[in-house]
Amino acid sequence: MKTLLSLGVLGALALAGCDKSDQKSVKDMAPKTTDLGTGLNAVEKSYARPAGEMADLVSSVLQSFDLKVESATHDDLGGEIVARRADGHKVTARITARDEAACEVSVRVAPGNRQMADLIQERLGEKVGELPAK
Repeated sequence: MKTLLSLGVLGALALAGCDKSDQKSVKDMAPKTTDLGTGLNAVEKSYARPAGEMADLVSSVLQSFDLKVESATHDDLGGEIVARRADGHKVTARITARDEAACEVSVRVAPGNRQMADLIQERLGEKVGELPAK
């Protein structure tokens, strides 16, 4: 009987603490846009190439799309290459070394243009395939 009474009191306390005015609805918590620049529409792929080698390759692929490379900051552990499209939108490629012989490349085309990011990754894959095997 004490257990049942204790459960009833705990339940009442729990309900009393649930003030509807303090709770946010799911609609309020959902993002206001489809891509907040956090990489929601970024396309990531892994390559069996060192990160230092991929940086030059990524830069040349971006230029093959007539993009203007604004900055290229990288080393043997990876880096970031930022380019601009003719319409002013930014293209960001991040390279991350996974080990000495492999890396991951993430491409994001603002404002969340996943199709263009896919095209860049496809061309990058073609270029990697053309390189001699290591």
